[in-house]
Amino acid sequence: MVAWRTCKTRHDPWDGTGAALEGGRWNSPGRPVLYAADTFAGTLVEILAHSARPRTLPGAHHSIRLDLPDELLEELQPGSLSGWHLPYSMAARAFGDQWLVEARTPVLVVPSVPARPVGRSVLINPMHAEAPRIARSAPFVVRWDDRLFV
Repeated sequence: MVAWRTCKTRHDPWDGTGAALEGGRWNSPGRPVLYAADTFAGTLVEILAHSARPRTLPGAHHSIRLDLPDELLEELQPGSLSGWHLPYSMAARAFGDQWLVEARTPVLVVPSVPARPVGRSVLINPMHAEAPRIARSAPFVVRWDDRLFV
């Protein structure tokens, strides 16, 4: 599977500190996770969905391509976890935390809220023993189209 990770250029794309500090839909604070998507466009939609001011350019970002061996993946099917899509979903967070604690796989593929019903978020546990098997490209610059912010 191919996935994409986009973040501000001041951050290393292979660093889960932001998710560890703040927590996310699929992890509690204190647990590092990399949030990625199954498409490059999906990463941009996620950034826009979480932007405090979506009508302004979000600043300098870069992305990496991730090549994920199939045997490293666990996939949560849409509809198999009730309430995963709700704001501040305790069900999603509990599921992700359990995945991290059990270290079942280095990659968890879950439905994406802003890219429903097709898009998927790709969570990576950078602390997992098998995470180094994930191939990463060199970072490349994201060129935001200002028409998105008119």
